[in-house]
Amino acid sequence: MTPARWEWDAAAGPARVVAELAAAGVAWVHAPEIAEKAAGDPWAAAERVLGGRPLLVERQPIRAVPGGRSFSSGCMAAPFHTDSQMLLGVPPHVQVMACARAAERGGENLYLDTWCLLARIEREDPTLLADLFTSPRRQPFVFGDVSGPTVTRRGGSLVFTHTARPLPDDGVAARLRPFVDSAEVIEVRADAGDLVILQNHRMLHGRRAFRDDRRSFTRVLAWRPDPWPAPEHWMARAACAADVLDPRVGDALGRVRDSGGHVPSAPVTDHELAAVREVLRGIPPGVVSARQGVPEPDLYRWRDAVVSGFRT
Repeated sequence: MTPARWEWDAAAGPARVVAELAAAGVAWVHAPEIAEKAAGDPWAAAERVLGGRPLLVERQPIRAVPGGRSFSSGCMAAPFHTDSQMLLGVPPHVQVMACARAAERGGENLYLDTWCLLARIEREDPTLLADLFTSPRRQPFVFGDVSGPTVTRRGGSLVFTHTARPLPDDGVAARLRPFVDSAEVIEVRADAGDLVILQNHRMLHGRRAFRDDRRSFTRVLAWRPDPWPAPEHWMARAACAADVLDPRVGDALGRVRDSGGHVPSAPVTDHELAAVREVLRGIPPGVVSARQGVPEPDLYRWRDAVVSGFRT
């Protein structure tokens, strides 16, 4: 069901956003001032939306350019996926899509609730459900591979990880695909000044193809200090699976519970630190990667090292 679009209220807005994300996974708000701010000051935009300073933000313009081949720079349809860039093994809690201009036709944002997806798989294919929680996979993304079970606990949150481009020999992905392809889809056609806000640990997102190269969004990813609530039976199942996979891994604050997480142990140079500072200011990682001539996975590793307090 498409969420109701509502007008932003500075006093009550943040609490309503957080409540809607906890309940339904997505919120749709008309907030022109915040949408405009997202492009230039993503930290301030995220703070206004969430009602508190996030741990970290990341900004990415979403606009088609000639020859663009990525989802952020192209006009092709985007299959369902998650934004799984990691901060010490935890993907962003929130995705904010701020619309500056919609395409005249096409380009609708699409969302899929993985909690509903898991409930259906539990009824129809219990073996697949077990594998989603217990079978480690390697899922490729532009920013690097993510390893671990499809559904697991990361930083105290229940996280569903889903790449748009699974490896050819990924049997779990092949068995999961028919469920994703036939799932109920939430469709939102945002207009200029709108924010579509997503609980990124729970919801998959994609979009329809379009031809209007004036379509323009800013994507802001935000990491919260606190995990998202999730159904207790899924949390318990993920906890049991993590204990089986690696019983030595604890669930203390600042540590990653699942086998896919990592804590960096190498320092960074002054050159690497300068690149990280650009990312922390809100410069898109792809821009920094091209400017510095380094792969995006290295940027995220350096960022983790900085956040962990390692310096030369």
